[in-house]
Amino acid sequence: MRRLFVTIFLWFWLTLIAVALIIVLLFARAGLGYRSLVRLSLHDLLLFSVAGGIFCYFISRYLTKPLNKLSEAAANIAEGRLDTRVDPSLRNRRDEIADLARNFDRMAERIEALVTGQRRLLGDVSHELRSPLSRLIVALSLVKQGPAEEAAENLDRIALEARRLDTLIGQLLALTRIDSGVDRGSPASFDLTNLVQEVANDGDFEARARNRSVLIKQAGACTVSGFEELLRSAVENVVRNAIRYTVEGTAVEISLQIGDSRALLRVRDYGPGVSKSMLSEIFLPFRRIANDNSGAGLGLAIAERAVNVHRGTIRAMNAPEGGLVVTIDLPLA
Repeated sequence: MRRLFVTIFLWFWLTLIAVALIIVLLFARAGLGYRSLVRLSLHDLLLFSVAGGIFCYFISRYLTKPLNKLSEAAANIAEGRLDTRVDPSLRNRRDEIADLARNFDRMAERIEALVTGQRRLLGDVSHELRSPLSRLIVALSLVKQGPAEEAAENLDRIALEARRLDTLIGQLLALTRIDSGVDRGSPASFDLTNLVQEVANDGDFEARARNRSVLIKQAGACTVSGFEELLRSAVENVVRNAIRYTVEGTAVEISLQIGDSRALLRVRDYGPGVSKSMLSEIFLPFRRIANDNSGAGLGLAIAERAVNVHRGTIRAMNAPEGGLVVTIDLPLA
């Protein structure tokens, strides 16, 4: 910050010289002698220089001190201390530096959340990949060393674990594409009602094999703007998750309500619901309810990312009569 300090002083002295030249020219035009100019201006110029120097010093300190604190905070973040925040005194100022400090803190919080999330995701992915790979290795060794009559069973196990790995990798790629914006194309308006009906029909076809069903209770006509296939994947993941947990003999209920500028999609099942501590975490990658190994825990995470892309919100709550209600709130086109 010393360069900024020196720059301010240089600008001050250049301004002082310019003022002195203007005074000389004015005296020359008025026909006054240089002796009278010296007698008149030396004392004033000295006072002006001292007062200006003091004023410039405090102005420089006022500007460079907070910038120096911001520079130190940025250096700490660059060194990996992501919990660094600027001095609270900077946010209490009444100038643009306070706005800069608040924006810096928001940026630091976002960076910390992203890096922490990526580290956690990397650990979760490593854990999720290790289990099926370990079972694959065991099954392969049994095929090589075990009796011939057990080979078919072990090959079936290999095929099952390979499918699980393929599904997991596909879901991870879907998360990556959503976050990076790859292959989205251009947003366009599409019929949300028609999309929900198609997803419900496909879900009902799958649910009937499990003695369950999918029922549309209400579907108002509406159009939204965005990426149709991306939003379709979000709705499909929510509906399939509901089919997985709803009790046999019950129906997953879907309703689409239209407000002034919002579309409210609700998907309700009649399953065991989710504990209160898990309600805020089920949209995070690899979060599953206790004793559930039926999936990798990425479906609702994909749904949440896809809804966020469409400037919407998704939340979950337990129904009073039992079961889980997932609500997707989207802006209309």
